[in-house]
Amino acid sequence: MDKTPLEIYVELMTTIRHRLDVIETMRQAQIDDFSRAETAAFHGRKVIEGISFACLVAIENGIKHVPRDAKGQWNAETILKSLKSKNISTLPSPSIIRNATAIERENDNVNVVIEGVPENRISHDNLISMYQGLHRWLHEINPYVKTDRESFYINHGQNLWNDLARINQFIEKHFISISGEGFFCVLRDNVDGRTKVSSLSRPKSA
Repeated sequence: MDKTPLEIYVELMTTIRHRLDVIETMRQAQIDDFSRAETAAFHGRKVIEGISFACLVAIENGIKHVPRDAKGQWNAETILKSLKSKNISTLPSPSIIRNATAIERENDNVNVVIEGVPENRISHDNLISMYQGLHRWLHEINPYVKTDRESFYINHGQNLWNDLARINQFIEKHFISISGEGFFCVLRDNVDGRTKVSSLSRPKSA
């Protein structure tokens, strides 16, 4: 039996959470700086690929169709550029769930509200730029270039860790939707620490 979009999304987010955990382990590892960063960058690049796949799953969930030129891709840059060129703006939106205010309960008949966290958002272009930056860590340093592992880390290490921290903030709690159908995800639940995804739909108009 084919998996539902919700099942696929849960699997993607669980994998992303595991990779982010590895990145945190590498950040604190007692090994040389370059090796920590190199390993973290490998997983960071795959996290962005997972995020681009998540966009496709959300699109399938909402409009029951995935753009043909994106569906068979694995490269995050190609997928994100394809979606942007078609004006499909679906991206995870960093969000929290909070109790509704008295006014919101009265006016909207809701008990909880999903509220965006704008300062943690990342655009298509910024994700692509981060993805490209992570790629530089995947190649062996050419011995004919005037640099070495230590110099490379000095030049690029802090930017790497900054980007990885932003990606974690971007995806750790988020809402993603299209055409009134979406998912809310927490990578690390406050109660049991597990990755959880809820399927949400906009109420149909009467």
